[in-house]
Amino acid sequence: MPKIHPTAIVDPRATLAEDVSVGPYTIIEGAVEIGPRTVVHAHCVLKGPTRIGSDNQIGPAAYVGGDPQHLLHDQSLETWLVIGDHNIIREAASLHRATKPGIENATRVGNNCLFMSCSHVAHDAVVGNRAIFANGALTAGHVQIGDGVFLSGGVGIHQFVRIGRLAIVGGNEITTADIPPFAAARYGALKGYNAIGCKRAGIPKPSLFAIRKVYHCFHNNRMMPAVIQAIKDTCPPVPEVQEFLDFVATSKRGIHRSVRFLHVGTGEKDAGDAD
Repeated sequence: MPKIHPTAIVDPRATLAEDVSVGPYTIIEGAVEIGPRTVVHAHCVLKGPTRIGSDNQIGPAAYVGGDPQHLLHDQSLETWLVIGDHNIIREAASLHRATKPGIENATRVGNNCLFMSCSHVAHDAVVGNRAIFANGALTAGHVQIGDGVFLSGGVGIHQFVRIGRLAIVGGNEITTADIPPFAAARYGALKGYNAIGCKRAGIPKPSLFAIRKVYHCFHNNRMMPAVIQAIKDTCPPVPEVQEFLDFVATSKRGIHRSVRFLHVGTGEKDAGDAD
């Protein structure tokens, strides 16, 4: 039997694994599925339809599966939030369901992520594995966060922006354009690449050197076509280089510009601007 505190309120439509623990004053409303060994601490609010995997730590006072904060949201629709395994969702963090019906359109969170206090995952967002949201890191709707991304405290991500794998965004940054894989964003632009994060992720040395060369090309060429050509001409064809090129080729919001060209005052497009 799940261990449910006497003061908790659990909707009969909810499905809890046998070893789930639910703390004091928590409310679970609607079709919420919670997997094995997940602990829901005190004062949390969980709302369905939401599917939560195994070995998660939620709360205290976390808000999971709330209605999307969207003026046109139809509350009669059955919209979803899906959370994987081994995630930590701390106090006052909030993760919201999608705006479109069906589990295939769910707001999604992968595995082994950490959402520190007051962080937020908005409707229709997709968060990969091992992502870290520091205190007060906020994503707007439809944002895509790659594996191993680190969002520092107070970061704000504009709607529809993509953050590539193993990128890091510095504290209090506001991001309105895509940040490519392995990047380090600071001072309103791309400062360099996430050397420490890439090393910790186990990227081999030849690929690390290639990533560094990619960002040298990025910082030495203002126009994106020139950046791409320089990468193709000078960087070894390791998978990480191709990952960068594929990300840039599929960008719809444009790429965050280089810090080197941040204050260039001409009317010409910067390397980070969409073509």
